[in-house]
Amino acid sequence: MNKLALGLLFLAACRETVRDDAYSGTIEFPDVAVGSLVGGRVVEVRKQEGQRAKAGDVLVVLDPDEWQSTLDEARALAEATARELELLEAGARQEDIDRAKADAKRLELIWQVVQKGARKEEIAQAREDWTAADALFQEADAALTREQGLVREGSSTTELAEKALARAEAARARRSAAKQRLALLERGARKEEIEAARQAWLAQLQVVKRLEAGTRPEEIAAKRATLAAAHARIEVAQKKLEELTIRAPADCLVQTLDLRPGDLLAAGAPVAVLILPDEPWITIHVPESDLASVSVGKLADVTPDGHPPLEATVSWVSREAEFTPRNVQTRRERATQVFRVKLVLRGDTSLLKDGLWADVALR
Repeated sequence: MNKLALGLLFLAACRETVRDDAYSGTIEFPDVAVGSLVGGRVVEVRKQEGQRAKAGDVLVVLDPDEWQSTLDEARALAEATARELELLEAGARQEDIDRAKADAKRLELIWQVVQKGARKEEIAQAREDWTAADALFQEADAALTREQGLVREGSSTTELAEKALARAEAARARRSAAKQRLALLERGARKEEIEAARQAWLAQLQVVKRLEAGTRPEEIAAKRATLAAAHARIEVAQKKLEELTIRAPADCLVQTLDLRPGDLLAAGAPVAVLILPDEPWITIHVPESDLASVSVGKLADVTPDGHPPLEATVSWVSREAEFTPRNVQTRRERATQVFRVKLVLRGDTSLLKDGLWADVALR
């Protein structure tokens, strides 16, 4: 007798051992729907429906360009913030403090000069400059008058008269400038100018004090918080990039995966449904009259269609009654009110398929 005939006889014998009071149900395997929290354009599909995958195997890859740019930007911002924090913690350099002190001294001297006004020697020199400028003007004006008279008599040319006029105008401008300078020196600076010079000096003194005191703790704390926020953005961008590579969470069978490169995937949308090999179960419906003999931990014999019998354990019993589903077929007439009972299969379940029918006989 060949192996095929022996197998058929074995299965027939298994079928004959099924008790008349057995229940029917379908075997179910745990499944998981995987996807991406980010979404994007599909660039690669590495697994197809019906293929097996190991834990960590890549199923689908989405385009990473956008989030890679975000990560690069976050890293650059964190680097710049870290440098700024180092400068704040180090405080001002001594050369910066010395420069600020020198500027303060210079502004103080300017204020004192503006406050005191011009020296007597400057005023005297300005008066002499005005006197000399006035004399030059008088001389140039006289020469202009003379040239104009000669032009009327015909003894001189218009060109010479125009040159004399230009010299007279230039001398007049120099005399006016000298007179204004003398007036300013004699009058001195206005109160507003003196106060402005004083305030500039005081402001520079505050700069010196701030540099010598160093950075305030509040500023350092604020910059550290900014740096922490930048590192948080880096972590977010890295996690988003990881989400673009969709992997199998455990050893599994790819049940559903209908994607092609170029497809757009929405954030949070399922990419694939994976069947996990962990502890398949079967759900049966027990009539109310038999429920007293059913409890969690009770053993049962399960005979899948076309497979050897397996042992199962009751793992859950529903507390709510329901009507017998239309697709439940039993080997004896059952009551209308039934309770769902879940049994976890034991033994070698590698040959079982999700959705396979089986008979269940409670011990």
